[in-house]
Amino acid sequence: LMLSIFKRVVLVFRGAALSCVSSAAGLVLVFGYEGRDVMVSCPYDPGYERYQKYLCNSSCGYSDFLIRSSQENKTKYSVYDDKTTRVVTVTISDLHFDDTGKYWCGVTRAGKDIYTEVQLEVKADRCCDTVNNIQGNEDGSVTISCLYDSQSVNKLKFFCRGNRPSTCLQQAVITSSNTQDGRFRLSDDRKSGIFTVTISSLTLKDSGSYLCGVQRNSGFDVFTAVELEVKGEREKELEDLPPSITTEEKVVSLGLPVAAGMKYLCNHDCRYADVLITTSQGSSGKYSIHDDKTTRIFTVTISDLRLDDAGKYWCGVTRIGRDISIETFAVSNSFVFLSDRCCDTVNHIQGTEDGSVTISCPYDSQSVNKLKFFCRGNRPSTCLQQAVITSSNTQDGRFRLSDDRKSGIFTVTISSLTLKNSGSYLCGVQRNSGFDVFTAVQLEVKEWCCAKSKNMSGVMERSVTFQCPYAPQHHNDTMFLCKGDGASNCTDMMGQSRFVLSNVSSSSFSVTVTKLEAGDAGTYWCGSGPEANVGNFTRFHLSVDATLHQLPHPAFYALFALAAGLLLMVTLVLVKVYKNKCHKTLRERKVSR
Repeated sequence: LMLSIFKRVVLVFRGAALSCVSSAAGLVLVFGYEGRDVMVSCPYDPGYERYQKYLCNSSCGYSDFLIRSSQENKTKYSVYDDKTTRVVTVTISDLHFDDTGKYWCGVTRAGKDIYTEVQLEVKADRCCDTVNNIQGNEDGSVTISCLYDSQSVNKLKFFCRGNRPSTCLQQAVITSSNTQDGRFRLSDDRKSGIFTVTISSLTLKDSGSYLCGVQRNSGFDVFTAVELEVKGEREKELEDLPPSITTEEKVVSLGLPVAAGMKYLCNHDCRYADVLITTSQGSSGKYSIHDDKTTRIFTVTISDLRLDDAGKYWCGVTRIGRDISIETFAVSNSFVFLSDRCCDTVNHIQGTEDGSVTISCPYDSQSVNKLKFFCRGNRPSTCLQQAVITSSNTQDGRFRLSDDRKSGIFTVTISSLTLKNSGSYLCGVQRNSGFDVFTAVQLEVKEWCCAKSKNMSGVMERSVTFQCPYAPQHHNDTMFLCKGDGASNCTDMMGQSRFVLSNVSSSSFSVTVTKLEAGDAGTYWCGSGPEANVGNFTRFHLSVDATLHQLPHPAFYALFALAAGLLLMVTLVLVKVYKNKCHKTLRERKVSR
């Protein structure tokens, strides 16, 4: 009983088993979209209809209560307790990405409250990283293919206009339960895992964004983004014309005549000695070349870059007369090579073992639609390849990435932290050209421990007392004492008959362990209140001695004193006898003279 609140707080850091709390309905998963509302519904057991309910987050301390059933509704939070169905529902309005996280539905009662863990995930109300571009002609028809996985065969499919996943199903122009609606027709090929939407009698107004959707029983619905372009009759006529003079310039500069000659890379003045590699060589030292005649692009790879490689180069193609050359690697007449490390400033972040940490990575307005990624280490050159998470794969084990495009910040949350997570990280934004943009982070994970740590010792069959201080405001809260190497997996000791708890003052309580046993040795943790988290409890290391080193009995001192007195008396007698004997000898010598 005494350990329940402490274990609840441990869950905030570990995100672990629900068996550690008294739960009415296990884990409640809730999903919502940025800027929209979401309802959190938590059932409770019969008999608690008249008890106060609440929603809290973090460690559920006093300041963490978001709303109670006894309160008036707030701007962001509102609550409704349906006593007939025994379900309390909290509505969270105007969702933001920082609303993502763990919450608790609570029922107040004597002793420990009843808690139901709630996990809320918030996503951007737009889709998607990739878009399927479709073209059609005015008055014609177009068929759009929408793929889905094998688990979605029997799920509802739907198709809507726009790019708002939150309202797509409600505003769907057609669904798999209503396959024909005017100019729209939906067909579902379950064998191939594709449903198609055909739009006939196209008009220019049909151009725009669409979403293919698959409904999920839990979690977010799955979407595919489509961009439809409907061309008018004049555009179609121009498109059907054969290639002519409009492409001639491209042929001259990059077309077949270019493909025919030898290609090379040179620098400086591009004289004979300045040629670095040619297609006839293939590779030479740090340079290698590949000529793709199909795409009419040749590529030179420069290995093992050095800072002195910066500068101007020329791609050249030999031909009769003057060679064709293209200036490359030119930025203000020179190309700047960066060292493979980052950055001048480092964002220092601290976290706690078994807890979680959120790292914020800002980016500029030109990078809204760019790929974001996060990697360990400080090597920009390999960061994307070794990324632990990206904006195209937002969840991977203990790592989660959220992108708030409005604020220009993507965040990475690392849960269940370990000491090994300490080190350097990079936030990255991919650029179509030039260097990717990075932000450096230094993460320090500290041991999950306590405000005070004490060493205590006791003797077998005797008693020992722990003094456990706590904040005065927790005087009426539940107190706990547990034993174990770690606070996150210790064993409640308050049920043991030899462990007796008593209040000492408004800011501490004591626990007395009677008749100590050898097995009582170990590490203990104690505290009080719902905020018994990192740095707010006490740790004891108890050692138990097998034998009692007793002082001598008082009779021993009396006997010792008596013996000493007798010895002193004997010594005095002997001295006196010796003196008498000496005097007698002296007198006899005087008489003989």
